[in-house]
Amino acid sequence: MYSLELNVFLMLLIGYLFGSIPVGYLYSKVHGVNIFEVGSGNPGSTNVGRILGKKHGRIVFALDILKTLLPIFGMHLILIVINLIGKQTSYYSIINKNFSLPLIVLSKGVHLRDPFVIFTTGIGAILGHNFPFPTHFRGGKGIACTVAVVAYFNVVFAVILFVIHKLIGKLTGYVSLASILALVVMFVASLIMSIYKIYPFNFSYSYAVLPEIFVIMILGIVRHKENIIRLESGTENKISEADKK
Repeated sequence: MYSLELNVFLMLLIGYLFGSIPVGYLYSKVHGVNIFEVGSGNPGSTNVGRILGKKHGRIVFALDILKTLLPIFGMHLILIVINLIGKQTSYYSIINKNFSLPLIVLSKGVHLRDPFVIFTTGIGAILGHNFPFPTHFRGGKGIACTVAVVAYFNVVFAVILFVIHKLIGKLTGYVSLASILALVVMFVASLIMSIYKIYPFNFSYSYAVLPEIFVIMILGIVRHKENIIRLESGTENKISEADKK
């Protein structure tokens, strides 16, 4: 019998393995550049775009999204098979009325848009992207992966956050600040919508995924630690400078 612990382990493991594919590093290497040695030294799409050009940055961004979507979709299929074989699954979580530890309840079916599967596998992919074992745990900041996770959950929510990110970036001139604030907005909006059961957080156990969304926010902010230091010292690169080619 597959247990909750095994299901969660599979989600995190599969997400991590896909997330660990060092897309930015491999793509840059094919173009004759060691992305760890140029620019900010970060293998994410922003640094790739600064060094190789915006078109290449967009390609890496798209590939990072793809490597996040694939394990989430694959994990859903695996759980569907498990459900068909075992006649039940045990990966749903709800919080009881006393707001103590999550209570595990059995679900009679699995569908391809389950929030718990999306965010759990997504966290694995983000961890893999941020700390990939093929490059000795030197990774990106997980923003593209976060976009993919939110988009898989709800495209409209993802588009709204994307627009907020772009607006903040244009107003402040900083990609990093836009990413940090968009992450905060993501969690705060999720919290509010869960409390008032507003779509897309209008499902009965919506608040059970809030800890995972909080983890995603923290992972993103922590990975921007150096950017925060540069923002405070006034040495952070602005968008206008980064886009010059």
